[in-house]
Amino acid sequence: MKTRVRPCCNRETFATEQEAQRRWDRMESMGVSRVLPVRMKRCTNGWHLEFPTTNTGPSDKLRAQVEGRDKVCVRCGAAVPRDEDSIHHRLPRGRGGENTAENLILLCGSGTTGCHGWVEKNRTASYRLGYLVESGIDPADVKVAVAGWGWRYATSDGRWITPEEYGADHTADLVEHGDPNDIPS
Repeated sequence: MKTRVRPCCNRETFATEQEAQRRWDRMESMGVSRVLPVRMKRCTNGWHLEFPTTNTGPSDKLRAQVEGRDKVCVRCGAAVPRDEDSIHHRLPRGRGGENTAENLILLCGSGTTGCHGWVEKNRTASYRLGYLVESGIDPADVKVAVAGWGWRYATSDGRWITPEEYGADHTADLVEHGDPNDIPS
C-alpha cells in the first residue's frame, strides 16, 4: 500500500525508495507501460520514478551551424558565452516550427531573460522584426533584423543573405515588417 505524501514536481510521489521500487517492479512485471523508468530520484516530498525524455531541440550539428552563422546575439549584437546562449525557434515548435537553420536564431538569455526574454515579452515588435513568424508562413521567407547587419534572410545552408540576394523571384513571398532602423532596444 502506498503511503500518502504531498505530490511535488507534477509527478507521482512515493514516501520511500522502497515504495518507488515496488511500483517500478510492478510496471516491469505487468508490462503496464512501454516506457519504463530509468532511475529513481529523491525530491522535495519523497521519491519519483524518472522516465527517459525525448530531446526535441536542434541537433548538435545544426546548433553549431546556427552559432557559426550568428556568432553573436541576433537582436543586440552582444557576444554570448556558449553556456549562456539560447537557440530560438522563430516559428515555435508547438505551432509547427521545425529545427531548420531558417527557423533558428541565436539570442542571449533564456526564454525569460536577456534578448530571448525580450522577444517573448514583446511579441508584436518581435513579429515585425522577424524574431517570431506567424503560423503558416515559411521562416525562410521572413526577413530578420540582424544587429549590425540590417535586414537579412536565413538560408538552409546556414548563411545570412541580403534582401537583394534573396532575389526578385521571391517578391510575392516577402513578409514586410518595417524599417530595420526602428529596432527597439
